[in-house]
Amino acid sequence: FYVSVEDDLMKRFGSERMEGLFASLGDTAVESKTVTKSISSAQRRVEGVNYDARKQLLQYDDVMRQQRETMYEQRDFILENEDVHTVINDMFRRVISDTVSAYVDHESRNQDVDCEGLIKALNEMGFKEMVKVEDIQGKNAEAVISYVQDLAWNYYEKKVEPVQDRIRKIEKDVSLQLIDRAWSNHIDTMDKLRNGIGLRGYASKNPLEAYVSEGYQLFQDMMSVISRDIVSFCMNVRVVPQSQAPREA
Repeated sequence: FYVSVEDDLMKRFGSERMEGLFASLGDTAVESKTVTKSISSAQRRVEGVNYDARKQLLQYDDVMRQQRETMYEQRDFILENEDVHTVINDMFRRVISDTVSAYVDHESRNQDVDCEGLIKALNEMGFKEMVKVEDIQGKNAEAVISYVQDLAWNYYEKKVEPVQDRIRKIEKDVSLQLIDRAWSNHIDTMDKLRNGIGLRGYASKNPLEAYVSEGYQLFQDMMSVISRDIVSFCMNVRVVPQSQAPREA
């Protein structure tokens, strides 16, 4: 076979001594074992580099694979169960707990709650001023969480009671829609992260480690968004009993 010293393989992995040897031989057929050994060595180095590149690609892919498995497991659970009311209840509790925690002064001795900030955040989710400052003022974070959780869930349960025969399907359909939308957005976000993650190397950071860490945080944020959107839907949904629903002429 023919080998050129200007070949990318020889430029990157060959030695300067090889280039000088080829220059002195000209177009003469080369039968030297030294040359053959050097070419084989260069080929092995290329294969090693390619292997490392493929291995790194698989490590990047493994991050999305794990996230995909987790997401599909939760989605399949909702898809395979007709009643996801308990899942909705868990989301209520988790979202309210996280929301209250975000307005707790963790450095204070009593872990005081920013009541006004918390109420504003709850109202944005559809709580419609059902939580008053006087209801939670002076309570610690744990007591506030318990109070708001019970208040919100009882409100939702009472609201959907007249449409128990229909609300379970609505809960399931809406949950699947919001999960699919959030997952689709997350895939786009992860693609953008991966395309630009190499720049972390300029900051003396391992790009793969940064991708794993930031990808995990993005996934957790996505899961929080899903729960928050579902809770917001439940709090804002307007229930019309069958007897009051408009009928077709």
